[in-house]
Amino acid sequence: MTSVSHHTDAGNIRSGSLPTAEIDGAGKVYVVWSDCRFEQRCRANDLVMTTSTNGTTWTAVTRVSVEDVGSEVDHFIPGLAVDKTTSGGSAHLGLAYYYYPATSCNTSTCQLDVGFISSINGGSTWSGAIQLAGPMTLTWRANTTQGFTVGDYISTSFVNGTAHPVFEFANPNSGSTFDEATYSTASGLEIRGSNHSSKGVAVVASVLSTR
Repeated sequence: MTSVSHHTDAGNIRSGSLPTAEIDGAGKVYVVWSDCRFEQRCRANDLVMTTSTNGTTWTAVTRVSVEDVGSEVDHFIPGLAVDKTTSGGSAHLGLAYYYYPATSCNTSTCQLDVGFISSINGGSTWSGAIQLAGPMTLTWRANTTQGFTVGDYISTSFVNGTAHPVFEFANPNSGSTFDEATYSTASGLEIRGSNHSSKGVAVVASVLSTR
């Protein structure tokens, strides 16, 4: 399909360039992953996308315009959904992801957030990004042999035309006891076009399960 250029995310978080894939109502395949090819010196990861109508030939990799190039916001572990009642140039896409507002951080200073962005034209243009949750401190997350983890758990699904992202969130520890759970938004998110800008608007989330 293509090569991957990945910036190592700071703070010893377990991430990597994990892909997420979905299919629209006409069978077109969409694949999104984190990649630093558009950033100078690969300083941060953007979210990038390619599509295919036959699984053999793929479009050139394009950048999902969450922030401007050079913002040094680091994006990783995306979860894509495509509304299967839509397709092609009018396909509705919803994309949740984790991010650091500043890529230059460490275990003590990294602030982990959850974001969401959408498209009403098959990913040709994107809405303004919204913050779903955060910031979280990395030490609120369980540490593993591969780093602090959100379990690679993130996804988005469509229900009756609205997007429902699912993600991991943590509150401060109580001693050695973690307070981590799986969350979603309290209601479905409307899919918006490129003329809508809601960057920085927080969305109330509700807990789905606890660990």
